Amino acid sequence: MLTEKDEATLINQPNALLADYHARVMIRDASDAICSFYEVNANKINGEVVVVRSKDDESKAANARNTYDKVLFVFSDQYWLTSYFSGVSQNIPLSKSLIKRALMMNKVA
Repeated sequence: MLTEKDEATLINQPNALLADYHARVMIRDASDAICSFYEVNANKINGEVVVVRSKDDESKAANARNTYDKVLFVFSDQYWLTSYFSGVSQNIPLSKSLIKRALMMNKVA
């Protein structure tokens, strides 16, 4: 289960980077629990949130890349990340313990 501290981290880290005038940031290899967290809490992020779980979501992500000034991309661990996105987005590293708790949530669900 994600802790309150985990949830604060998942909100605060992107928001700190999105404080710049133009910013594209990403979380790569996100577990299903982290993807779902951002889908539910998108309104708490100071920019557009685009969760990319598969190739089907690429067009939505490409549109956001070319349209919005501030974007948080959340790339699923099931998606093969291309340089089209990684080349223009700053990676947000997550702690190993947060990733481990998120993975445990996937197994419980």
